[in-house]
Amino acid sequence: MSCILIAWRVDPRNYLLFACHATNATAQILNDARFVRYWYMGGRDLKIAKGLSDKKQEPDTKLTEAERRITEKVLQSVEKAKSSTSK
Repeated sequence: MSCILIAWRVDPRNYLLFACHATNATAQILNDARFVRYWYMGGRDLKIAKGLSDKKQEPDTKLTEAERRITEKVLQSVEKAKSSTSK
């Protein structure tokens, strides 16, 4: 906040610097409010509960499909490496 006052009190006034510092201070205040709401006002619990309820309703098939393809590729690479070293 002191930077905002300095930008306002210098002669000539630096409006651009004032606006930048005011925007930064506003963003920090909003971020602090989000932090307090998440950690101290039950936001984390609501997010966890919502995440658990979403997972119960619909399994993530994309992830399991991706895991299956990656596992296949890794096994193919291992077999290919074994066959090339045994020659």
